Amino acid sequence: MKLRIHGNSIRLRLNRREVAQFTANASLEEAMEWGTGPGDRLVYRLEASESALDVGVRVNGWAIAIIVPAVLAQTWASTDRVEIAANVRLNAGKSLSILIEKEFRRLHGANNDPDLYPNPLESGFAQKHHR
Repeated sequence: MKLRIHGNSIRLRLNRREVAQFTANASLEEAMEWGTGPGDRLVYRLEASESALDVGVRVNGWAIAIIVPAVLAQTWASTDRVEIAANVRLNAGKSLSILIEKEFRRLHGANNDPDLYPNPLESGFAQKHHR
């Protein structure tokens, strides 16, 4: 699972294997370690929740959890739906933009990872560039 944080936005990108794990376990977690101490790590997690009504975020120290209603998570994982997008309201009129995406194969370069979803533009790209 790839994590991208930019300003007040967070994006998670999952390949097929990760979507399957998320579906089976109702959660998926990864960590990035940056130091030698036991607390020198950022944990990021995607959770499906039966009780959640909307997409949300929970932060506890160096752990970030993106919470998705279970029905929405199941629909996203089991259909051609590409993304789950939400804006979570924060204090003082601010918001956090959340985007959860399925990861597609690139249109150029190495394309042989079987865990990536087929890019919807692949056939059109191939027809335009390989005549």
